[in-house]
Order: sequence, then C-alpha cells, then structure tokens
Amino acid sequence: MENRLKKLKRSMDKLEFHNLKFDENLRQNIQKNLEHENEGEEDVLLSIFQLLVQEKTGFTLSKHLRSRGIVRFDDCEGHLYTTLHRLEQKGYTLSQWKDDGGKYYSLTKKGHRLLKKYELSPKNLSGLRPLTEVLES
Repeated sequence: MENRLKKLKRSMDKLEFHNLKFDENLRQNIQKNLEHENEGEEDVLLSIFQLLVQEKTGFTLSKHLRSRGIVRFDDCEGHLYTTLHRLEQKGYTLSQWKDDGGKYYSLTKKGHRLLKKYELSPKNLSGLRPLTEVLES
C-alpha cells in the first residue's frame, strides 16, 4: 500500500473509527441480515416464476412484483430485465415481441417444472438446492 494511503488509513482509524466496536453480537446481526437478503432473493425469483405462468411484459411484471411488496426493482428496473434475460438464457423463460410493440415474457416447460418442484417442496428440504443456486449453475 502506498505511504499516503497508509497515512489516510491511520488517520481514519484515529478520527472516524475509534468508537467502532465489532463484537460477536454485531457479527451475528450482520450474518442474520445477510441470510435474510438471500431469502429475499429466493422469494423474488419464486414470485417472478409464479407471475410468469401467464405471459406478461416486463413493465406489467414490475407492477405485479410491487403489489407483492417487492420493491427492489423500483429504483432500477434494469435489474429486472437483467434477471429476465438470465432466466431466458438458462431456458426457464421465453420472450417474444408482439404486434403492440411490447416484449412479453412467459415460462417455458422447463420453467414450469422448476416452479412446480419448488412450490411442492417444503422450504427446509435439505435435498433441494436453493433456487438462486439452480439459476447460477
């Protein structure tokens, strides 16, 4: 590390971070929050699958997700389209342009099978991989 960065770090440690205590309780709270975020991702993906049982535009899908209390795409709808594209690349969704100028998304047979598998299985079934992992593999 450059000398000036070391000086900056020392200065920040003395002035800004001297009262910061990173104890085991704080570590456990952070871990719980991280686990909760992962559960949120799982719920978001499951909701997308459930909503795409019927064909929808990305805009309509976004409105339905918002009505379910999922607001993570409100500030950046591009993330939703990135997720939809990823699902399409994995073969779980299909998109097509219609005459009205809208791009419509729906589940493929593979997507329907995966949705059924996750809806019928208990959440804590150890033999079932998390939905987020299935999509990344």
